Amino acid sequence: MVTVLDDDALTRLLVDANPARTPEGAELDAAAMRMRERIVRAEHLPERSAPRRTTRVAWASVLTATAAAGVVVFGLVAPAGQAVAVTPQPLTFTEAGSTQQVLEHATALLADGSGPADPQRSVESAIWALSVDVDEQQMAVVPQFSTLTWNEDLSGRLVAVEGESYWPGDTGDESAEAVPGDTVLFELEMAPGEFNTPVVAPPGDSFEDVRAMLTAYGMPAEPDASQLVDSVVTALDQWTLTDAQHAVLLEMLDAEDGVSVLGESTDRLGRDVYALSVPASGDGTDETVLVSSESGRIVGVESEQASADGIIPEGAVIMYNLWI
Repeated sequence: MVTVLDDDALTRLLVDANPARTPEGAELDAAAMRMRERIVRAEHLPERSAPRRTTRVAWASVLTATAAAGVVVFGLVAPAGQAVAVTPQPLTFTEAGSTQQVLEHATALLADGSGPADPQRSVESAIWALSVDVDEQQMAVVPQFSTLTWNEDLSGRLVAVEGESYWPGDTGDESAEAVPGDTVLFELEMAPGEFNTPVVAPPGDSFEDVRAMLTAYGMPAEPDASQLVDSVVTALDQWTLTDAQHAVLLEMLDAEDGVSVLGESTDRLGRDVYALSVPASGDGTDETVLVSSESGRIVGVESEQASADGIIPEGAVIMYNLWI
């Protein structure tokens, strides 16, 4: 388990992000707790009682604590007393060849790539997470853009900017859905020691080094594909990795059962990508791993509802995390 912020830094982040927007009495469902626990330990979030009719899915980034606590509430509607999730349209796909062909092409691109020579302690990402509240009626999809930089002494800076809201389907097929706006949600300065991570030194490029990094981020000794993706997301939320390290990540995905290519698509930042399907494990979400068809790097992960739960329909996009 990875703790990104210590208690003092997390408290300041929640205060700066205006916790008054948190629905009183809201509780997390199993999927939300899974997303939250990718980054923060459960004891960092208070227990709640008297739950409202709310379901929430938090994103797998350094902002997980904020979203899981309900500080930032995204698009939701409740017409006629029924909750209907306002979610991004699912990606559409065109033929891209076999899974093996896609992964071989991506690996070849990485071999000739121009990624960083060494892992960087900085990450830029665009994120969106679903929150459905029957009692509060709001309609929008609102992405967020975050920039994280941190240092060997565990100091750092986190800035989050609200993206432009949109209604699903309003953007054209060739248009980027996630577009930065002008509103800075918060800026967090972390003093030395406030950014907590099990991987302080830059990880190496070998298979063993990358596996050790993912293990430090919570990957079990014999992971299924979904558990592997969980750890990859956590790593990419803290590090901009080298092309050689991305090649190892693709090799590990290729070795997992159930991973298959969905096709070629355009992600929500307007980039051309290959999409790999990772089936649900025990949490009820299917994952789609997005691999740049220009660089071969993993540039995003989307989560979809594997089966209807009475509020969120099967196949609904409940989270995306894109690395820039």
